[in-house]
Amino acid sequence: MLVLALVFAHNQSMAGPREEGLHAYRQGHYIEALKLWRPLAEQGDPEVQYNLGIIYLEGRGVDKDIQQAHDWLLKAAQQNDRDAQHRLGKMYALGEGVNQDYQQAVRWFRQSAQNQHAAAQFNLGVLHAQGLGLRQDHEIAMRWYYRAAEQGHVSAQYNLGHMHEHGLGIPRDLNEAFRWYDKAARQGAADAQANLGRMYFLGQGTPKDLIMACAWFQVAASQGIENAKLNHAFVLRQLNPEQKQKTEQLAAKLLETNARQP
Repeated sequence: MLVLALVFAHNQSMAGPREEGLHAYRQGHYIEALKLWRPLAEQGDPEVQYNLGIIYLEGRGVDKDIQQAHDWLLKAAQQNDRDAQHRLGKMYALGEGVNQDYQQAVRWFRQSAQNQHAAAQFNLGVLHAQGLGLRQDHEIAMRWYYRAAEQGHVSAQYNLGHMHEHGLGIPRDLNEAFRWYDKAARQGAADAQANLGRMYFLGQGTPKDLIMACAWFQVAASQGIENAKLNHAFVLRQLNPEQKQKTEQLAAKLLETNARQP
């Protein structure tokens, strides 16, 4: 018992203000976290600088202070912290407490995206697709969507499905559209689930399959997609009792998987 107590005490002493601040933050004790982290941030720790920026940006335990948030995020971003770079990009893209500036948004999203930040890659793709802060270019947008999608970014996966289905900047490719909708749908994207049901029903990009179509419509409908509710009812009327049973079983499995998504 004495050995265990000594080991435990030693581990506690090794924690340090960074870990103690993180523990306080996770417990919702933001003022305590702020006190522990500020000296580290002032010493130039980029991760802690980012954390302080978020505390002030979102007013966690303190009054919102956009200027302090921006200053701490900028310090971290200038040290190549990709999360801080992405958050600065969002601030400028949305005009979140600063003047909306797409040029600055592009600058910071690009730096974060080059550091393999999936959300920054996606947002840079959106700016290219919409021509915000740079010329509109669907081909470049797609390149960034691919990089984000390959990291599992669900909105990027959905956008790739949409672009391939409608031939935006590329030849129409229903097989690719189906592939990306499927990936997004299995991560819980309701619109992708509804689109997947439609593609199964029409046999677009995949062999026609009424059971799969009905199951995906049911999953999308459970997330409030109105046209999926109508489509589910329409397809269900075309199934025999055995097919309906298979549909219910499949939908239950898909819903269980969908419920586990973050």
